[in-house]
Order: sequence, then C-alpha cells, then structure tokens
Amino acid sequence: MNADPRWLEILKATGWQTTALAVASAVIAILVGKRVIPTDNNPYWFTVPVAAAIVLWCLSLAAMASALTRVADPAARLARWRHLRRAKRAAREYIPHMTAVEKKIIGYLLHHNQKVFQTEQDAGYAAPLVSKGIIVVAVRPGQVVSGSRVPFEIPDYVWSVLQSHKAQFPYDPPKAGDREPYPWAIPWSAR
Repeated sequence: MNADPRWLEILKATGWQTTALAVASAVIAILVGKRVIPTDNNPYWFTVPVAAAIVLWCLSLAAMASALTRVADPAARLARWRHLRRAKRAAREYIPHMTAVEKKIIGYLLHHNQKVFQTEQDAGYAAPLVSKGIIVVAVRPGQVVSGSRVPFEIPDYVWSVLQSHKAQFPYDPPKAGDREPYPWAIPWSAR
C-alpha cells in the first residue's frame, strides 16, 4: 500500500495555518496523555500527534523566520554596519595625513559644533575632505540649490570619530573685533 503524497501539501501552508495545526496536534497529544480522549492503549494515539506537533512547530518557526527576514532584511543591515565601520576606520586613519588647511576646517567645525556648512559647489578648500568622504554633499533628491551655496555636512559616523580626536584639530579664535573668514572658502581674488 502506497502512502498518498497529497499530505505533503501541508508544506505549502502559511505560517498561521501551520501554527494552528501545531497547536491542535499538541492539544490532542496532551488530551491523550491525560486520558481525556479515550484510547485503546495504542501508542500511536500519542506518538503521531507529538510527532506532528514537532514537525508543524518547526514549519511554523521557519515561516516566522522567513517573514522576519523579509521585514528586517539582516543582509542589508549587516552591509550597512560594515560600510559604516570601514568609513569610520578610513576617517580615523586619514587624520594623521590631513594638511594644515584640512585640520583648520575640521577644527573650526568642531569648535562651533557645526556639522553643516554652505559653500561653492567645488567645496573650496574642503574638496580633499569631500574626496575622502569626511565631508559629503547634503542635498536631498529633488532639492534645488544654488551653485554658490551648496550644503555640505560631516556624517554622524565621521563626526563621532572627529570628536574623539578633537585634540588633533587646534582652533585659533580671531582677535576681538576681527571678522573670522570661513576656513573652507577660497577668496575670489585667489580663484
């Protein structure tokens, strides 16, 4: 006698259906074990529902894990974490190689607790910091900006690295009454 292969259709059941069947199998096994459901002392009355409950619970857990991975997307989270870790390490390793002008720009921003600034679209003296990813363009899709007033920012993950190395970025405040030029701005006469 061959077994009917249609019982394998249970593998196509949704997570809720397999959970419901697992609970039902567990309840039947408990009721048989407590002798609420009378049996003729045949061990299959207990063994089959227990085995079914175990298989169905495993299918239910697999369906829940599958749904969770679709929602949480752990691969994307891991890729983002790795990207941020690499970017922090790159910023940390670039600090000793910064020029005096680059350190002056970072020192100014750290002193004023300023993560965002506006300048020409070429980023002025901050262009090397842009090419290293220390400073990035802070424009949203669809945002319109003037070529002479483009917003730039230090990303949060780089900002934390720079703050932890704040001593390496000296800041010399201007004398009283003097106007302080932005350290990233290239004067028009130097262009």
